[in-house]
Amino acid sequence: MDSIVEELRYLTAIPALSGMEDRMIAEIVRRFKPLADAVDVDNLGNVAATFQGTEENEPSLLVFAHIDEVGLMVTKVEPNGFLRFDRIGGVPEKTLRGQFVDVHTSDGSKSYPAFIGTHAHHLTPPDQKYVVPTTDKMYIDIGAATAEEVLAKGINIGSAVTYQPNFRRVGEYHVTGKALDNRIGVVLLLALAEHLHEHRPKGTTHLVASVQEEFNIRGNMPVFARLEPDAAVCLDITSACDTPDLNMRYDIALGKGPAVLQMNFHGRGTLAGLIPHPKLRLFIERTIEEMNMPYQRQTIIGEITDDAFTLVLGKRGVAMAHLSIPMRYSHSPVETSDLRDIEAGMRIIQEVVDRFDHTLDLRRGVL
Repeated sequence: MDSIVEELRYLTAIPALSGMEDRMIAEIVRRFKPLADAVDVDNLGNVAATFQGTEENEPSLLVFAHIDEVGLMVTKVEPNGFLRFDRIGGVPEKTLRGQFVDVHTSDGSKSYPAFIGTHAHHLTPPDQKYVVPTTDKMYIDIGAATAEEVLAKGINIGSAVTYQPNFRRVGEYHVTGKALDNRIGVVLLLALAEHLHEHRPKGTTHLVASVQEEFNIRGNMPVFARLEPDAAVCLDITSACDTPDLNMRYDIALGKGPAVLQMNFHGRGTLAGLIPHPKLRLFIERTIEEMNMPYQRQTIIGEITDDAFTLVLGKRGVAMAHLSIPMRYSHSPVETSDLRDIEAGMRIIQEVVDRFDHTLDLRRGVL
């Protein structure tokens, strides 16, 4: 587990605001190149590592995890040096005030420490004491006195803002910090790449580190359209409900194993969700059971990821499944997961990929 801890500490410290993931893209390419047969980066930044299969006529598989994170973007530089901002992705306003952040230069080459201002307690009006302000009422204090000071640093409208790295271990098994969504999935993906380098897959397998999931949930669509895999598995987090406020709204808890998705849905309009391919989902569940490992069954309303759209791509669609690592406090600076679940997720996805071949009948309507 120590290796997982150090990997997460390293990866969560790399800033990768959705749409501005270049540092993470470069890191993933560096890690994939010595392991895969081919590595490709498309125009959006999706990194695809291909491991050629050892046998012909086997179905192709794609395993993916997004590398971007939620954050903020500077929308205005005030004359007095304070920065106005708006959200990139589902950042909860209630966790923002009083938080330390990094404000990045427009070219992404440098960052400066700053924090989000909060109303002085002694001077807070009574009607504002229990109010969470919207982002247009908030500001970032970067220690500047004029707009000219800010601009001289290379910060301007459009600059990225990310939570400051704060990864730490809490208790015996828990880790907490920013961007565990979805650097946990990235850790699983990198471990799978190392495994496939030593244990070649039967059919061609693509590992994809995808972009812009937190902003528009569609960033990986081009790579799916290009590769047209027969089946795919998404690696991401899901909300653990074992805290006093959620009171087990859904039966997902830390320390009880990874979760196999049964259904998720955004919950508003037609933004979509995923009902996994029944046979692929059952294949994953049987694999875990035969490994004598615990797992949870996930249904959730209000949470989707980028497999909500990719399953309908290509000429025939993609058999899609989803493996989740439970996590508390999503999109906050203190996202928290259990190392035992992460380690189990590593073992499970490696076994799933090893077993995946033509003997799994993915045809629909054939019982």
